[in-house]
Amino acid sequence: MEFDENGVCNYCLSFENYRQNAEKYFKTPVDLQKILDKSKVERQGEYDCLVLLSGGKDSTYALAKLVGMGVSVLAFTLDNGYISASAKENIRRVVNVLGVDHVFGETPAMNEIFVDSLKRYSNVCNGCFKTIYTLSTKVAYDKKIPFIVTGLSRGQFFETRLTEELFAKDDVDTIDKTILEARKSYHRADDAVKRLLDTSIFDQDAVFDKVQFLDFYRFVDVDFDEMMNYLDKHLPWIRPSDTGRSTNCLINQAGIYVHKKERGYSNYAFPYSWDVRMGHKTREVSLDEINEKIDEDEVQRILGEIGYSSKDLNTDAILVAYYISETEMAATDLRTRLKTYLPDYMVPTYFQWMQSFPLTDNGKVDRNALRNLALISKEVNTNYVAPDTEFEKMVAAIWSEVLQTKKIGVHDNFLELGGNSLAAIRITSRINNAFDLDLPVNTVFENPNIFQLAQHIEKSISIMLEELTRLR
Repeated sequence: MEFDENGVCNYCLSFENYRQNAEKYFKTPVDLQKILDKSKVERQGEYDCLVLLSGGKDSTYALAKLVGMGVSVLAFTLDNGYISASAKENIRRVVNVLGVDHVFGETPAMNEIFVDSLKRYSNVCNGCFKTIYTLSTKVAYDKKIPFIVTGLSRGQFFETRLTEELFAKDDVDTIDKTILEARKSYHRADDAVKRLLDTSIFDQDAVFDKVQFLDFYRFVDVDFDEMMNYLDKHLPWIRPSDTGRSTNCLINQAGIYVHKKERGYSNYAFPYSWDVRMGHKTREVSLDEINEKIDEDEVQRILGEIGYSSKDLNTDAILVAYYISETEMAATDLRTRLKTYLPDYMVPTYFQWMQSFPLTDNGKVDRNALRNLALISKEVNTNYVAPDTEFEKMVAAIWSEVLQTKKIGVHDNFLELGGNSLAAIRITSRINNAFDLDLPVNTVFENPNIFQLAQHIEKSISIMLEELTRLR
């Protein structure tokens, strides 16, 4: 992040360049009403939509407004084991007053999912959200509910899916298509949710047509004060006093604690900054919540309860494997082999071949000496092959910028470089702009290195030129 002479960061400065296009992505309550009215006519089940109800302020407000629109709603809550008693009481009172049906979802694997999320992302929210989406999609699919409505804030949209590149063209349909492709990749990516829950429903594209996600706050623009005033006047919702920054979840502060320890800032800083840019929160309110004091004793109790040790905290470390063999082996081969036995977060990031291990005076492996070898570069530890063709060089430049890694070989793997669905969106958008193509996001996952992706681009351009020649 960079700041100008007035203390304005590069995100705020660049946002002004595409603010108008970004604002066109957001719609109106009338647009939402039209979608749901059509659902009423075409629905095959009992409900028009399933609403994800956490018990917090955002989802509670969304549920109430949907009921006011005359929508038949099923409310769904993930009981992750850490919803506060006051939040559960809020849920009970609200669904009773609104007269909506409500179900809880749960899984005995939740603690393992929390630990996996902490180790991958330094927060609990990623694992929790994916669990919610997985379980709620099954419910909606079984009950023939065509829409799942989320209570994500507009700041969370920008944090998780909306990138500057998506707004380069004034085309909302393309943005929606890109986000859908990213969602497919997201649900099929390997993590604790995929390993511990039944995610087979996402193997086929059909489920993404039959159950679609609607973000309530894409259609409804409401600021913090207006929302809180509405809840205070119209619903028996009382802000919990036992959940810290969150308005429903006890484990949330544990995730914030780990994120601050490992990455140096709150995991809410990024979405809150977007809420401020979009005018939904003041800077003062956001800073108060981000800087709220954390009960470290309670955090340690919760982390111990879910099986996450303070030794797991990764303040600046990476996992390195030192190995002995007759000849050096390709890191990709070692990594592929280990993935058949270990979860992703236990697979080393780097591999260092050695002819022998340094030993202590007692004849044991000298671990301190290994740490001090300083043989690890930031680049992926494979046999480096430099980009050769113009296509490879252009793709490599895009990857380097997005993934913030200087030296990338044409056979280095996208995921092993730290790539994810958000990075794939950025890369795909820049490639499409550079080559005037319309490649979907999953192209990056299907062609996970520069060599394959460059060949795919070259082939796509050839097909496009042949088609243009034929039409002439």
